[in-house]
Amino acid sequence: MLEVFSSSRAVRSFYNTFLNTNTLLPKAITIQELEQKSVLVPNLSLVDDDMRVLLMSEASKFSTFELLHIERNFLVFLKNSSYLFRFFEELSYEKVPIDTLMSVDTYEHYAEHLEVLQKLLEKYTKLLSEQNFYDKITLPSVYVLNEAYVKKTVGIRVHLEGFLSKFEVELLMKMAQLTPLYVKININQYNQKMVDVFETLGIFLEHDKHYEINLSDKKIVYVNDAKDIDAKVQVYGFANRLSQIAYAQSCIEQFVQEGIAPQDIVVVLPDEGFADNLRAMDRLNNLNFAMGISLRESHFYKRLSALEKVIRYDEIEDRLRASRLGLEEEFIFTCKAVWSQKIAPNDALEILKKLWLMDEKEGEESLFQEAFFRFTHFLERLVPLKFEQIVKLFLNRLNAESRDDVRGGKVTVLGVLETRGVAYKGVIVLDFNDEFVPKRSQKDLFLSSAVRAQSKLPTKRDRENLQRYYYHQLFNKASKVAISYVKSETSMPSRFLDELKFTDKKVDEKLFYPLLFDGHASKERYDVAFLEGTYDLTQTPLSATKLKTLLTCQRQFYFKYIAMLKEAKMPSSDIAESDVGRYLHKALERAFEDNTLMDEKSLCAKIEQFLKEENSHEVWEYFSDLWMERLGAFVKNEVKRFAQGYLVHAKEISLKTEFEGFVLEGQIDRIDKFGDKLFVIDYKSGKIPLIKQDALQDTADFQLEFYYLLAQQLGVVDGVFYYDLKEGKLVEESFFEEKLALLREKLEVLKKPISGFEKCEKIKECKFCPYVILCCREELV
Repeated sequence: MLEVFSSSRAVRSFYNTFLNTNTLLPKAITIQELEQKSVLVPNLSLVDDDMRVLLMSEASKFSTFELLHIERNFLVFLKNSSYLFRFFEELSYEKVPIDTLMSVDTYEHYAEHLEVLQKLLEKYTKLLSEQNFYDKITLPSVYVLNEAYVKKTVGIRVHLEGFLSKFEVELLMKMAQLTPLYVKININQYNQKMVDVFETLGIFLEHDKHYEINLSDKKIVYVNDAKDIDAKVQVYGFANRLSQIAYAQSCIEQFVQEGIAPQDIVVVLPDEGFADNLRAMDRLNNLNFAMGISLRESHFYKRLSALEKVIRYDEIEDRLRASRLGLEEEFIFTCKAVWSQKIAPNDALEILKKLWLMDEKEGEESLFQEAFFRFTHFLERLVPLKFEQIVKLFLNRLNAESRDDVRGGKVTVLGVLETRGVAYKGVIVLDFNDEFVPKRSQKDLFLSSAVRAQSKLPTKRDRENLQRYYYHQLFNKASKVAISYVKSETSMPSRFLDELKFTDKKVDEKLFYPLLFDGHASKERYDVAFLEGTYDLTQTPLSATKLKTLLTCQRQFYFKYIAMLKEAKMPSSDIAESDVGRYLHKALERAFEDNTLMDEKSLCAKIEQFLKEENSHEVWEYFSDLWMERLGAFVKNEVKRFAQGYLVHAKEISLKTEFEGFVLEGQIDRIDKFGDKLFVIDYKSGKIPLIKQDALQDTADFQLEFYYLLAQQLGVVDGVFYYDLKEGKLVEESFFEEKLALLREKLEVLKKPISGFEKCEKIKECKFCPYVILCCREELV
């Protein structure tokens, strides 16, 4: 009897049951192997993944394809084509023609999209046929049964986990006519889909039963009651996702101490991307990652990916990454020169091999040698591609590859699909969150659940139930189960926990930290309530910003102006709000160089020209266009004012003056002149600082008062204004005279040297302070 299982892991588990027996072993294979051996496709070859993407891209070259809103740009199409393949594969395996979907009333609104998809499928299958290829989409229509292979088996027993498509049912039924074929299956509320499938065959099944069915004569061989989950279950929620790793390590130790062998313990990852974090924390190499170690972790992949990013985006972080990985400027320049050009395969591969051979160890790995050999063979069958396309294709190919984990860990780490058909005594599941359990399918892009139901296609509910079935079977076979999830504002535990009637417990996750990080005696932090020292403000120039800092927080003043501690900033090409304001100031300074060109059209043109010249970043185009729209009212007001006789007297002018025993300094954005009077202007691209009378005594902002005092040396100042650039309005300083008097009072107090630097009393001032950690207030804001 040929035993057929859902996965190769299930096959190995089956053979392990014979370790202590002295007998001839039955033959066991996976259901995928059974399909491959029992199906023949005369005169056609199976297309590889890269070629089918190129053929689908070629098939999409017709005008109405744009109705699908899928970009035809090669790099974008490469990423999104998987949705098309999954959709067409499902229709093919479920034997549902697109014509059937068109006949469903509820899909009438989308008939146009379906026509486009049908045309795309026809063109794609035609291209496959012309190249003598087939794939999963066309297999059900081009295969013939390998009768010789099927007849050679004494019988077949399929240990079924999950659903069967209509094509798979058809294939099994054809095989059942040539050899005895049995199916073993557990039925519960989560695989009702299979109950419906067997009902179409005249076989009626009930929930919570275990069956063996003879498909050859369509009879039930035996039926047993399925047992309930009787494992000892513990469930914990963690605020920190990484804390789950320590929890898993703790559970492994606990399970082993309770007598479960390490090889009988499994860690299940609903989000397999979390494996990288788990591997990094596995310092004792207890874990064996069944999914392997992705080639994304290889030096070659990282360098190739860094090359692609630095050429495509050229952000500061991209350049720093390339430098850190050893990519030389000359090499990047060489690649950039051919990036958008069609290039011969050999020339492209020579460039790629330079990156590969930068790491001597990887240069000797057969995995990379095979990858290059297959990719070379693939490129040779194509018309020349652009170098950027070749790089993206190779990255795409490597992204799907992985190395075997050979570190020797005994505890297995799996995705839920790999647990099918395997029994583990100790089960640990991390990330049991609603976003991961059940995992959402990506096959519903083109069809609604109503259409799927009417067309007899698996619905979203069916596929989610399939995921629930896998977990239910896993827990059902275990003696101990440990589950963790992340609880936060954006993450909630899976509602499947309630269905399983699993209850969670409170946990102090700090208790798990020692398992992740080496313990160290806590060091005393720099936290001084009162910092001693003296500083004489009269001995150095005083700006409005400097005074504001002192009046807001003495400690911040000390760090900034006495200790001269600079704010730590990560290099970035992002355009901050402060950068926008600086570029605006500079553009406006240049735009008002000539007082004679003051009509709206010419002033707008000058501002736009200088604004766009301030930054070459592609995102700046958006900001400059946005601000040109906002500056419409400003331009109109300027033209009106200059028609009245106002002139620009000075721009971005730096001045100093003595006042009340201090040397005041500042740079004024603009000073206008009307007759013999001066008007001080401070541009504001953001919020205008306004103050209420009851808060006047606590104000720390005296910027316009400083500008007034500084500008007096140039003539009679008749007004000081903020210029609201968004509204195009001049806004007078509130309580100007009162603030000028208040400034005198405060300066009188500050004539005496400052003795000691305290922290500010208002915690809200710490929110955006760069020195908040030095004051030990980061947890308070």
